[in-house]
Amino acid sequence: MTRRYGVTKAVRQSLLGTLLLPGLALAEPVLDLQYSTFYSQMKTFAKGEFGHARLGFYLTDPQNGQRCGLTFARVATDSKEVAGEVTVDSELRLPFDEGLNLDKGIVTVGLKEEHATCDMTVQVMADAPNGPELPLAELAARQQQMQSLLDKMAGMVGKHFLPKMEGIRITLVQQSGTAYLIDGARQEALPWQEGHLLLSNEQLAAFAAGQLRLQGDVLRLTPWLHKG
Repeated sequence: MTRRYGVTKAVRQSLLGTLLLPGLALAEPVLDLQYSTFYSQMKTFAKGEFGHARLGFYLTDPQNGQRCGLTFARVATDSKEVAGEVTVDSELRLPFDEGLNLDKGIVTVGLKEEHATCDMTVQVMADAPNGPELPLAELAARQQQMQSLLDKMAGMVGKHFLPKMEGIRITLVQQSGTAYLIDGARQEALPWQEGHLLLSNEQLAAFAAGQLRLQGDVLRLTPWLHKG
């Protein structure tokens, strides 16, 4: 589930980018954001009640709907600076730190190209099990954890109107390849394209005692939602 936040005046001010030119004609553009904006969202899952499910953050250009490409991230207060993480597809990963929130931390991200404004987009996701062979029982458990987090984000009424989860979307660093569902002597090849592999509920059930063998680096799991 992806949520696009409406941009109020206060939020828009916190997401305005500034092009810094410290004596260089071609300095990298950067964007300063309020850490509290992210912290308030991370509190939803920080206690661990949703297992491996979590919220991921992206920045999106509201003018064209395209993702704002990121090069680095850090959080700074008057007394310290903490490094953030940026994935190859520009997911922004920040530490959950009450001190950074209380000290009114500022998130600074580097942009691959200049944007006047970037809006925060939140995506329900989960971290994959470690290793090249992923037990389907663990993938199914993470699917349920993501469903619980989706329900929490949607609220008591909204959760009844969520689209059905058709399975799991696996995002990989490698753009193409072939994975294999394996259960004893049974095997099913699953090619993937554009960095995404879809695993249906039927496949999760059919190979429930088996494994998914991948020759690739998994970035994350996300819900595969039905499009009506």
